Amino acid sequence: MALAAVAAFIGAFVQSTTGFGFALVLSPALFAVMDPVEAVMTLIVLGLALSVMVLFERGRPEHVDWRALAPMLLWALPGLALGAVALTRLSKEVLQVVVGVGVMAAAAWQLNRRRGGADPHPVSTGLAGFASGALTTSISVNGPPVVLWLEAREAHPEEFRASLAATFLVLNLAGGAVLAGAEGSGSLEAGTVAPLLGLVAAGYGLGAAAFRRLDRERFYTLVLALVAGTGAASVAAGLGVF
Repeated sequence: MALAAVAAFIGAFVQSTTGFGFALVLSPALFAVMDPVEAVMTLIVLGLALSVMVLFERGRPEHVDWRALAPMLLWALPGLALGAVALTRLSKEVLQVVVGVGVMAAAAWQLNRRRGGADPHPVSTGLAGFASGALTTSISVNGPPVVLWLEAREAHPEEFRASLAATFLVLNLAGGAVLAGAEGSGSLEAGTVAPLLGLVAAGYGLGAAAFRRLDRERFYTLVLALVAGTGAASVAAGLGVF
């Protein structure tokens, strides 16, 4: 579990800085030492705690456009059910490869659009929500669809980060309920989660300080690079590279 402890700290730092990336960093370590359901449940609980820290760091939620988020989150609900089925019925490796290729292609397209100065493309709210919901309860890396949706909407960094935290909060609550109902509460070990929470809190604090030092363009370049990295890591994991 030493690797998981380091990954929890680094993942929390990355997500606090950019708005997402926690599951990308931590999931390989957890899947290496836990069965898939326990790993996803652990990620959901830790991710829920991290989202609360980001969302309420000033005492109350700020910079969240709930009117824009609500339709996307509604579309995520049926995706949660599909992802729970995929987690128990389909090969995780196949899911990782397919998702990874799609994420890399979307990130490359979005980065090319940004550099070319083209008008933002209206990324489908329904598609972003449904995909993010399905990924929450299947492979636990649910950030890329929402990241690309927010980036296409040209949300400023503060709204971007806060909206992601709000999205993850809702999806982790709903996804945790779906998996707990399907698998039971025995799929989560409190003795495993509790020691990691302190490291998540420490990573969050350091990442929040780093976020305040990033300018807008550097922030979005880092975010899109992280999306592409998420896709590459998913493909590599699915192919058994690591």
